[in-house]
Amino acid sequence: MSLCLDTEQLRILKWRINSKGIAACIGPPGCGKTTTGSALAVKLVAEGITDKLLLVAYTNAAVNEFAWEICNIMGPTAAREYCIRTGNRAGIDCELPIEFSINAERIRAKKIVLCTTLSLKRLSSYMRFDNMIIDEAGIERLEHLLAPFVLGVNQLNAFQTNNRNCNSINNLIDLASSCGIVATVIGDPKQSRPMGLEEYDRSAIEWVLKYGPKDTLKITHRLPDKLSGLVNDFARYDGLRSSPDIASRRLILDKSPNPIYREIIDPEEVVTWLNINGEEKALGQSSWANDIEAKVCAKICRELRYITKKSIAVVTRFSEQRRIITRYVQRSGLLNIKVSTTTGALGTQADIVLFSLVRNNPERIVGQAGTLQDLNVAISRAKEKLIIVGNFDTMLNGWSRLPSNSRYGYKSPSRRLAQLIDSKYGKLINPPSVICE
Repeated sequence: MSLCLDTEQLRILKWRINSKGIAACIGPPGCGKTTTGSALAVKLVAEGITDKLLLVAYTNAAVNEFAWEICNIMGPTAAREYCIRTGNRAGIDCELPIEFSINAERIRAKKIVLCTTLSLKRLSSYMRFDNMIIDEAGIERLEHLLAPFVLGVNQLNAFQTNNRNCNSINNLIDLASSCGIVATVIGDPKQSRPMGLEEYDRSAIEWVLKYGPKDTLKITHRLPDKLSGLVNDFARYDGLRSSPDIASRRLILDKSPNPIYREIIDPEEVVTWLNINGEEKALGQSSWANDIEAKVCAKICRELRYITKKSIAVVTRFSEQRRIITRYVQRSGLLNIKVSTTTGALGTQADIVLFSLVRNNPERIVGQAGTLQDLNVAISRAKEKLIIVGNFDTMLNGWSRLPSNSRYGYKSPSRRLAQLIDSKYGKLINPPSVICE
């Protein structure tokens, strides 16, 4: 068994091994949330602290990542002996060395059970756990958080009975802890929002942060110094920093870029904002697109692919913009360039990331494109170079909602991002006209 963890991850492990109840662990971008959760699961079982552990996440992709990380820590043979993957077979990574089964006896025989939140109902009639690790709690709602608790091993009936009479979240979380339920809730409310229709839903981890003990990882293994500083100041993580081995990392190119793109791609400048005055277009009730930005992103990707083999990704808030960028990228004959929405980019990374802002209008209404969570995801995916494509003035003076005679307005978090990049963490560039043609 190999546990190669940094000081912050070891601190979280020690804290949760020596404590009970329900607690939250915030993992900012690149801090190794999956690694920490997997290491905690392995250590609890290996040292006999926990007899039966449930490792649950909202998506199959996240559960698969946990399974692979456990395999890396324990080795495939031990992982197959101690762990089992259950739920919907269609979502399972077929290359995982961990056994998949929905057979109750096979599941009972294993120490660590991995499944999604939606698959928990298949376990509830015959399975009890004395420890839980709940991941992706930034996109989970309260009901997703509570779903595993009914599988708690101690005083289960008391929790189920009192849960019906509990009239506050504070009492509910206290009740779960008092019933002996031990759970580590992992996520980041500053990177994601709960799945659901309500715009202002609290995420599962926000409930635990509000009413339970908490701690935050501080070392990122993805972001070099300029990016970790930008993300830390923008999302106010209060101390996020780069690990020493990657702090000074910069983009290395195989060839020199075309003079037209030289300032945009400049490897010495970790963050570049390309000030594009493209016209936004509403598509449907909730999506927007910006054709000029989409073309510019494809042109930059084409130049990058010519001068480097580094991984490239394009991120945008809107599904229609993702579709248009994908079309232009494919027309350029480019391969292995991932284009995704900010929601789809959660948990992903690339050496070079382009972020298409899309919104640009005289009123400077940024709307949902300027939420802290979406902006934070977009600026924290890059490992070496971040290129923001969009109108700087709209973001610098952006509004989530304009004031009126009957209601207050809301300034967009995009203002803070624009100020930080322009003043401290990046370079604002007005592109040559040929790029926007």
